[in-house]
Amino acid sequence: MVDTSETQQTPHKLIGDRRRILKETTGVLQKSAAVRDIGTRAMLLEELDLALGVTLGLREVGLPQSQLVQVATACVDRPGGLRSLAECLDLFDSDARRVHEIFRLADEWQVLQQFAEHDLHLLRPELIDMPLTGDLRSFVAERRDEPMPAYCETAWHLFAHLAAIPAGDGPTWLPFLQRLTTEVQLNARDRLRDVVQNLSVVWGVVDTVAEPPTATTTRGGTAYLVIQFEKHGVEDDAFIMSHWYQWASPSWQPIRGEDRRVRRDELETAVDEVVLETERRWADRDGPVAIEFVLPSQLLNEPVDRWSKEIQTRPRRLAIHYPLVIRSLERIRAEEWHRGWRGRWRTVREATVREGLIHCASGDDSDVQLEVALERGDAAVVLVLSEPPLPDSAGEQQLLVGLQEGLPAIVWFRDAGSQHEDLESQREEPREVVSEMVSACLDSPEGVAKLPESVAELRRRAWRGDPSASTDRMGHRIVILWDDPDRQPTRTGPAGSDNREVFA
Repeated sequence: MVDTSETQQTPHKLIGDRRRILKETTGVLQKSAAVRDIGTRAMLLEELDLALGVTLGLREVGLPQSQLVQVATACVDRPGGLRSLAECLDLFDSDARRVHEIFRLADEWQVLQQFAEHDLHLLRPELIDMPLTGDLRSFVAERRDEPMPAYCETAWHLFAHLAAIPAGDGPTWLPFLQRLTTEVQLNARDRLRDVVQNLSVVWGVVDTVAEPPTATTTRGGTAYLVIQFEKHGVEDDAFIMSHWYQWASPSWQPIRGEDRRVRRDELETAVDEVVLETERRWADRDGPVAIEFVLPSQLLNEPVDRWSKEIQTRPRRLAIHYPLVIRSLERIRAEEWHRGWRGRWRTVREATVREGLIHCASGDDSDVQLEVALERGDAAVVLVLSEPPLPDSAGEQQLLVGLQEGLPAIVWFRDAGSQHEDLESQREEPREVVSEMVSACLDSPEGVAKLPESVAELRRRAWRGDPSASTDRMGHRIVILWDDPDRQPTRTGPAGSDNREVFA
């Protein structure tokens, strides 16, 4: 029998919302593999007993719907109960989408109770269908130090999350509601303005809630789409594809998209889907976008810079439309390499050093000799490999040394596709090409940080040339690994914003 002591009373006007929350919570539990498995279910309920401080007494029997309703009821009727359920489910359920659903319900139920006297539930139909645009995300990001959890997908989700957390420096949710008065439908604006005005009086912040700015499609800095591949299981050709995206912002607080499990021959098609999804999401924005591929070692030579988008209609080369770089999954995971990496990145960020920025590896040097040379020339931030980093090659060893020594930029050139390069390509030497680009970057305010854009322009120049020579020109052969330690896709985070694999 479920203990019903210390439960909270539900105001009459929230009875309907309570029933909906109960029904949706029960539905999520029914879909959970962790709840269906007897052994895992026992551990889940044991953790929930500890979190709620009550014995539910349901471990020794199956869980038909009526008993799941009892579990949901026990959590709904206790302060923080739904959040405890989400945190316990997060320990056992491999599908983060179900955990996110419970977190959203926990935030919503807390806020509906908190603002029961202000009829905030009347605004839910308007806000639940309002997507979080780049403007809204930037508006909140500028006012909070913590990133928004991944489960916030609509304006209602984000408002409920903001209102459910302690307001140490004032109600951050109130300026957000005020901002939404320019976004909701006309027939809801007066109602929302009245709610904001009333809540401003209650919280004593009438003078601090400014009139919201008119929504615009502002042009800012560079937006980023980061796409990561990670080997999945024991199969050689199975990968988890994750992605993060963030519109231009001074702080790195990316939003994680849904993970996919893909095979190697499906990589380009899966990337095309993500790029098109992201472009649709940013349809109201105006500004440059860069794409970064975080690759494991077995994919570092994958020609991602030659992939296309809109494959099903008229294919368009990604490298023509976006500055495109690759990144090392191994370095991001190897935290013991990060101190040196950050030290070299400081040279990139400060854009003051002009000498010794480039080191060109020699095919005759051993990995130890290269290590000593890089350690001695600690101003180096760009390493040019003597050859592509193919398996069991000198280039592969040079790449590993460069990653361990913290070189933010590692450049190499693929072997030409033909034996009869045109005269222009014959005159170009890899180190000369890179040196010229770096020198040109130093004449700009961005310094070496402009190198990815310079590589992008080299690629565009190559595509403007003769397509029949597309494998010969330097712009088609150049590969740049560019790693910013301050912009890492995260793998872990607070409960409810985790980054575990979720398969479509």
